[in-house]
Amino acid sequence: MQHFTVECLGADRLERVYPLIRAATRVTLARWKEFGRELLAAGGGVLAVTAPDKCIHGAAAYRPSGNLRHERSLEVEVIVAFDLRGNDQVRALLCRELERIAAERRCNALNLTVAGKSAEPSSSVRSGLERLGHRLETANFVQELSGEAR
Repeated sequence: MQHFTVECLGADRLERVYPLIRAATRVTLARWKEFGRELLAAGGGVLAVTAPDKCIHGAAAYRPSGNLRHERSLEVEVIVAFDLRGNDQVRALLCRELERIAAERRCNALNLTVAGKSAEPSSSVRSGLERLGHRLETANFVQELSGEAR
């Protein structure tokens, strides 16, 4: 099993995850940097999953927010994982760190926004998120957090 690390990125390092962000969202680098700076300024964050060789295998951008269905949730604007073996290792690392952050910020749920194609029954993204305990709710995958986790 490959050893990965999860790190929070500051505004000066947003470009590091851009290739993955672009693959998931098709936004320009300028838009990603603008969005990332706004996200950080609003109390959110950007995570990167890095291999020992410094290659980025995953990224997520999040912010805590009020939520109609779940009172307070950690809104994950984008989550992308490049799992070479299809074993969900990178996605699982991202989700565990997002759960930790959500609990730290007293959120009741994780709300993951994914591309529409990721919601199709045959999608590997959907299958991976469901294996990790998320369920499809509207256009987002949601994981409600237990009282102990918060």
